[in-house]
Amino acid sequence: MELTPDKWGLLVYLSNHNALDLFMIKRFMIDIAKSRLALAEDDLSMAEKLLEIRLDNRTVIHKSYYSMYHAARSAVYVQMQIDVKEHRSLVRRFKKLLIMKLGDETLANQMNTWRSMRIKCDYYPDVEIAEEMCESAMSDAAMIIQTCKNLVEEF
Repeated sequence: MELTPDKWGLLVYLSNHNALDLFMIKRFMIDIAKSRLALAEDDLSMAEKLLEIRLDNRTVIHKSYYSMYHAARSAVYVQMQIDVKEHRSLVRRFKKLLIMKLGDETLANQMNTWRSMRIKCDYYPDVEIAEEMCESAMSDAAMIIQTCKNLVEEF
């Protein structure tokens, strides 16, 4: 079930009236977010290994993007109480969150660029990806993961 703002409001209301423990709900949300961050780190680690052995640069882009996706999803989930699965919507929400918290949308814009590149890599077999592009994707992913870790910890 998606935790929408109106549902979050109900949880806060019930907590304020001692009908449930909001601290426990926040703890569960943090656990979910941390599991998504772990998945993000695993995807980035896999991308690094693939690049190191020069196996497949297209998959490096794929794994790098998905590390960004899982990290952004964790931050949006706890900070905005919205569980966004659709990629374009997630980028929009992530951008809104970054503007609200950091006053800068650069990382969301980078994520969107890699989202588009991931689509090309997955669906267009003639796309060639240079090693430098892979390194750039992994660097952006590492920055997004760290930013999202900070946002999750802030919750």
